[in-house]
Amino acid sequence: MTINLVLTLFAGAVLVLSAFSTLAQRVSLPGPVLALLFGALIGPYAFGVLSIEDFGVPQGTLLEEASRITLAIGLTGVALRLPHGYWRKNLRWIAVIILLGMIAMLVAATGVLWALLGVPFLLALLLGAIITPTDPVVTTPIVTGSLAEERIPERVRHNLSAESGLNDGLGYLFVMLPVLLLTKPGQAWHEMLVKVLLWEVLGAMLFGVIAGFALAKLFVWSKNVGLMEESSYLGFFVPFGLLLLGAGKLLGTDAILAVFVGAAVFGQVIPERDEEQEDKIDDAVARFFLLPVFILLGLALPIGEWAALGWIPPVALAAAVLLRRIITLWALRPLITSLHDVPETTFLSWFGPVGISALFYATLAEGHTGNHEIFIYVTLAITLSVLIHGLSTAPLSAWLKRREPERKQEHETG
Repeated sequence: MTINLVLTLFAGAVLVLSAFSTLAQRVSLPGPVLALLFGALIGPYAFGVLSIEDFGVPQGTLLEEASRITLAIGLTGVALRLPHGYWRKNLRWIAVIILLGMIAMLVAATGVLWALLGVPFLLALLLGAIITPTDPVVTTPIVTGSLAEERIPERVRHNLSAESGLNDGLGYLFVMLPVLLLTKPGQAWHEMLVKVLLWEVLGAMLFGVIAGFALAKLFVWSKNVGLMEESSYLGFFVPFGLLLLGAGKLLGTDAILAVFVGAAVFGQVIPERDEEQEDKIDDAVARFFLLPVFILLGLALPIGEWAALGWIPPVALAAAVLLRRIITLWALRPLITSLHDVPETTFLSWFGPVGISALFYATLAEGHTGNHEIFIYVTLAITLSVLIHGLSTAPLSAWLKRREPERKQEHETG
């Protein structure tokens, strides 16, 4: 009975959201917002139709694995959206937003949380690390679809996508430092260098490059000799992300990073003529694979525990989510002046949403530390971010579009 109820509710919600996706975007209610609200409504704090316990799997395990699989599918789509030659042409943006930006966002988020939340420094550092990466799943509705293509410049969409994909995988490095300091203080730095950095992170990147290149060559060869039908595209790309996720984990590496690196290499090796087909596949995958995890999260929201927190934690978490991004982008503004003008920087400084990657790292960190506060705080941060960034997508993208004539004039006179 439960499986049929789950299929009815989840598939029905995705079907309705897909049918009205354009309308939802135009009224600034993107899929993740509606899916999260739907999950909360059918959950134990509202109508009580379904609960997370009905799945028969421990909550932490269910959410960690669901978010991990969702990230693999989402990151594959993000990487394949980027045009040929993107990485070579945009080294400055990647270097600034990843090498400097992630550190700055970690410092800003940790500082805000430590000052306002009243938790120990290492917990503030861990929470700051979890919310540092820009989430690729929540970012997808912002930068894809007809509304985004109409209003948001291509370079903004591509740069936000690339950042959300790469920093999501590298977020593991930031999260594991406070986790190790909390659980193995005497061995933390040694394990951080030897196990986490050298093997799990750099090993994931090497594995991703090799696997992505090999699978791209297989894809091209199979197409050229007529062994693969056009209908097999979806049958290739979805298993691609899941294969790298599973194999990367079996090798003991940061599998999330391996997926993105592998997909990025894959996307640059296959012919450019396949990009239009990739976009169609990514759109279908986004609807069928990315929305259900928000319904699942809605079911698991610890609303009763949030209510016991008072008003300060929501304010502190919202401030950390927003200010980490605003402070960082404007502090780094002199380094990206030639890449993005003031309106584009304003847009990019606002949209650094927190979502499924934070859920994954929160469940991972809670499993290592046994601290349930992590889950309570991070799910509240995710909910606030999904609502704030989701509801502001349409008005801010419209504002950016209205500034286009002025920006063109500035470029011409400049």
